[in-house]
Amino acid sequence: MDTQQARQLLRKYNADECTEAEKALVENSLLKYNEHDIDLSQERIDQIKNELFTKLPIHKKERVKLYTWASAAAAVVIVVLAIAHWRLEDNFKVFEQAKVVEDFAPGSNRATLTLANGREIALNGDKNGLRVGSERINYLDGSSVIADQIKSTMQTLTTPNAGQYHLILEDGTKVWLNAASCISYPSSFDNVGSRQVAITGEVYFEVAPNRSKPFLVKSKNQTVKVLGTHFNVNDYGDGGKTVTTLLEGKVSVSAGTGLKYQRSLAPGQQAVSGVDGIAVGVADTELALAWKKGKLEFKDADIKDIMKQVARWYDLEVEYNGEISHRVFSGSVSRTSNLSVLLKILTYSDIKFTLEINGTKRKLIVSP
Repeated sequence: MDTQQARQLLRKYNADECTEAEKALVENSLLKYNEHDIDLSQERIDQIKNELFTKLPIHKKERVKLYTWASAAAAVVIVVLAIAHWRLEDNFKVFEQAKVVEDFAPGSNRATLTLANGREIALNGDKNGLRVGSERINYLDGSSVIADQIKSTMQTLTTPNAGQYHLILEDGTKVWLNAASCISYPSSFDNVGSRQVAITGEVYFEVAPNRSKPFLVKSKNQTVKVLGTHFNVNDYGDGGKTVTTLLEGKVSVSAGTGLKYQRSLAPGQQAVSGVDGIAVGVADTELALAWKKGKLEFKDADIKDIMKQVARWYDLEVEYNGEISHRVFSGSVSRTSNLSVLLKILTYSDIKFTLEINGTKRKLIVSP
């Protein structure tokens, strides 16, 4: 791929004519590790030149110097473009040469609803979500999930690997489940002092305000108490921790043995809790909510951290063969992309991937 082809690819990107794979390649520069993004916009190029001019002692009478510094600035811009094109050319060679024998489709709307009597209902993946009523369960378009009336009982919504689903509870609280997640809830919050649900996996909430009935989200090692707010709970248990990220409102997080640790969060904060306590810090809300916005996003993540998301979203087992690089990566791809798009990008790290299918068992082998 020469400079002209690189420019052509960039023009295709600006015209929104790239394929999904080409778009991921340009936007991420192959999930570059420990490196800053290269911005090729005209605005950024002009900014580089202006920064040079404002920092240098240029006088009107010194026209020769002005020309010299202008040439230097132009040279810097050319170097920036050259570096970008070199990286794009080098990366595109890897992209073109990578071969994936098999490919896996991404996840989709998939979930199972379990009623109190043990009855399991496979939900329609073409529907946008589920609405819970005190006597009826409907899809968001109004069609019935089951024709029978139901009593006020507990229900459980479960997403498998490669699944996600949206739910509106009886009180109007909106819930989104990521892959391999679960929420248990009552069909009605009438005649109770608090609205309680239990989760595993990763769930995002937009809680309907009700000051007289606090909303409690219980997971394995913590409880989140709110009145009305937007927040995300990641309880996959990676590293033995539960991560709670607050977008709006205020929440109280309790964790540890007997829930003896308690911290309050303000918008933009994140609590990482375990049996040994709760640590509160500034949240990367874009990263925490990337899954809900339809992205697989990584920031300073190593291959094993990335593969945890890959395994859940593409429903496969990951096996490591040999010593894997500890390089870290930053970037994102659409959750609607096939697995091959991400793997072709990650091959830039000199890591090899082999896909195997044995009946219903799907395996991704990672090797140096």
